Amino acid sequence: YFYLEALRLKGNKDYDAAFDMIQHCLRIYPQSAAALFELGQYYISLDKTAQGVNAIEKAAAIEPDNYWFSQALANLYQQQGDSIKAVNILEKMAVHFPSRQDILLNLVELYSQQNQYQKVIQVLNQLEKVMGKNEQISMEKFKTYLMMNDSKKAFNEIESLVREYPLDTRYQVILGDVYLQHNKKEEAYNIYQKVLASE
Repeated sequence: YFYLEALRLKGNKDYDAAFDMIQHCLRIYPQSAAALFELGQYYISLDKTAQGVNAIEKAAAIEPDNYWFSQALANLYQQQGDSIKAVNILEKMAVHFPSRQDILLNLVELYSQQNQYQKVIQVLNQLEKVMGKNEQISMEKFKTYLMMNDSKKAFNEIESLVREYPLDTRYQVILGDVYLQHNKKEEAYNIYQKVLASE
């Protein structure tokens, strides 16, 4: 009752009363993850970030399967520039929510920033299982393999995209462009000629 009343007061923009009501909830039941999460949000809105993070950490620890608690915590860590803690949370979330694309894309970004290219590839492979083979993922894998100085796997990635969609000449043109950018002029020329013939 008190928790719902706090949400009603918050909805009416009566923030002081809502804050008091949330604290009352936690006096009754200190392990209420929902009340702790609300308390954390209040602290953050009051620029008391450390207290806010602490409350949301407790909420996420009590209910590790709650997507929103963990997502808010990962975002807070990222805002504070603590990518290691953000990655730890996102890795746990990826186990609990393996088909959530936003989590996987966030992990790709953070691993890339940390130059953990092997982990980037692992997550991109997981994304591919969820989304299917597509240009965005293949190009990201291509760039990552180049960062790893593995040009063979990089080119294989674009070639596999062409094999996956043999009727889509756009992917063949992308492969030609990639060859051309990497001074493989003969391979690029052959692909462009093939596309011209089919078009």
